[in-house]
Amino acid sequence: MSSEIEDIGIETLSNEELEEIATNVEEKIITYIQNHDFGQRLTDYSIIVSLSQNPDNILTLALDFDIAGGLTSSQLENLQKELFEQGQKALKEELKCLKNS
Repeated sequence: MSSEIEDIGIETLSNEELEEIATNVEEKIITYIQNHDFGQRLTDYSIIVSLSQNPDNILTLALDFDIAGGLTSSQLENLQKELFEQGQKALKEELKCLKNS
């Protein structure tokens, strides 16, 4: 999956900042799951969010899903795409908040 790169003028982030942002993104994804219909069909799930930054200050968001429940393979694929999109949206929100603070 790919996404647009949006330069909002944030320079190099510390490891602590990257970790805090990743934790916030993870919490938003979990909240998203809990507030939607498909969350009730899941018997178990875990999500690991990692965020890294290269020397050119480009961020990479990686989501690792472990999902079990009453979903077909196509529903699971769609869910993973949807959660990735939510992760990207949450990341953009976090970065804008960081820039504005």
